[in-house]
Amino acid sequence: MANYIVSYDLNGPTPTHQAMDKHMEKAGWTRGQILETVWYVGTSADIDAVASYVQQILSSNDSLAVVSCLGGRFQNLLIPTPNLVNAWNQNG
Repeated sequence: MANYIVSYDLNGPTPTHQAMDKHMEKAGWTRGQILETVWYVGTSADIDAVASYVQQILSSNDSLAVVSCLGGRFQNLLIPTPNLVNAWNQNG
């Protein structure tokens, strides 16, 4: 499995943050929210497939970054840290 960081900026009325959260849940990936618009994703899908899935819901004004990663350290996150660490460890 590969580890990715998915980050996006929502620059319009749609999608909402709640809609993005639901979209990320429906993907079926191992995932953990790092910050409001930053996610850890663990999946066997390649980086292009991850980006394509997230782009399905984004508007043309929104921004997206999908980055492959090998490791990470976290502190003082806005989302409870154990959720992210548990997702990361499931894929480790």
